[in-house]
Amino acid sequence: MKTACFNDKNAALAYLLEKYRVSGTGKITGSCLEAGGRNIPLLPWRLERRFTELRSLIANRTLEDVSTLRFARLTTGIENLDELIFQELDLCEWLGASPVSRLFAVFSGRRAVNIIARLENGISTSVECSVMLPKNAAPLSRHEIIARRGVASDQVVDVQVPQSSIYTYTAEKAECFTDVDAEIFGLSQSDAHLVRAAFKVLSAAETAAEWTTQDLHIKELINEAKQSEANGKPSISKAGRKL
Repeated sequence: MKTACFNDKNAALAYLLEKYRVSGTGKITGSCLEAGGRNIPLLPWRLERRFTELRSLIANRTLEDVSTLRFARLTTGIENLDELIFQELDLCEWLGASPVSRLFAVFSGRRAVNIIARLENGISTSVECSVMLPKNAAPLSRHEIIARRGVASDQVVDVQVPQSSIYTYTAEKAECFTDVDAEIFGLSQSDAHLVRAAFKVLSAAETAAEWTTQDLHIKELINEAKQSEANGKPSISKAGRKL
């Protein structure tokens, strides 16, 4: 398989478009793709191997009768709390294959939040997000699926800090490396996922409309979470829709 090394997201995107003869063009800006005069929101976590594998476990009924999703994502203050909530709520709906029907949220300022939600298909979910890790700390996350038969997680049992593929040590420093894409080496994990998300939008026409609709939907759920915090009551979602 032909591979290449990149330090720029849009160069990597152009490489994939040329390699697979996709006629569309676009530019990745932040978490969106500028294409056809529009800013199309990208949902790159849906292209991450760990999440596609969890989704397959549910779809193929390796896990039978899923009852609970337990998600957590912790980062430094560099990231925005709403962005963390956005990703985790979208993962709840995408992995659970059902929209949120009601939720209850408790915030600690703009630094942390606990959300308890129920999907329309009856699956219960709990989401913990925080931007309180020390500066320069690696992000931490864990996604567990509990079913009547079987339990799955994107982390090895008892692992607290995500593992890397390669570790190097010298007298001056220690470094670690993890490539997540076999075709576009050199990018960070987050940038590689953004490139794949942009490529999916340009190569699958229905993706742009689907992700744009979901973007508006999840933003409304975040507003409902903030309303729940303000009045101290569960919110019956007005944002529910068929996925």
